[in-house]
Amino acid sequence: MLKPGRVASGPVAAGFSLIELMVTMTILGLLLLATMPSIGAWLRNTEIRNAAESINSGLAKARSEAVRRNQPVLFSLVTPQSGNPGVLDNSCALSATSASWVVSLETPETQCAVAVSEDTSPKILAKYAQGDGARNVAIAIKNADCSAAASTTQVSYNSYGRITTPASALRCIDISHTASGASRPLRLMLGNGGNVRMCDPAVTDDNDPRKC
Repeated sequence: MLKPGRVASGPVAAGFSLIELMVTMTILGLLLLATMPSIGAWLRNTEIRNAAESINSGLAKARSEAVRRNQPVLFSLVTPQSGNPGVLDNSCALSATSASWVVSLETPETQCAVAVSEDTSPKILAKYAQGDGARNVAIAIKNADCSAAASTTQVSYNSYGRITTPASALRCIDISHTASGASRPLRLMLGNGGNVRMCDPAVTDDNDPRKC
């Protein structure tokens, strides 16, 4: 008597069921919600550090050019184009609340759109618009010991790399963020000798090198 043949089974379908997919998406959504505050803080802190490092590099550029050229070089905080912080135009004015800057041999007011040139007034050597990585930062200028607000906007370096007029020069720059939420402000402190130090005004431990 013939035995009935066995029917070969086909390949088992692989993949997610609808329920598994919904569970996975729910878990991913919860993880995203949990990490959003830290991502926001990271983005704010990145903008603050971008501004601090940019201003620091601009100050270093002005100082080194003064020594190299054996003549005074000026660093100025200036306003960017209205409504477009990524552009410096000829509407620029000196500003104690802007992270945009110009390094030049002459004062750059109303001439910030001029290309970098040693020949064309105001003889711009370098410039930066805060819209390039630091769009939403807030700048506050303070006096030499950072204890009170000030309105200075420029610092001039002489051929020795020292600040030419310490009493009326930029000495302390606080950098924070305009958005609400956790962030870590930074501070730039300029010494009479021309050196610049970046520090964290929130640090209070005397043994912490970040302390201002």
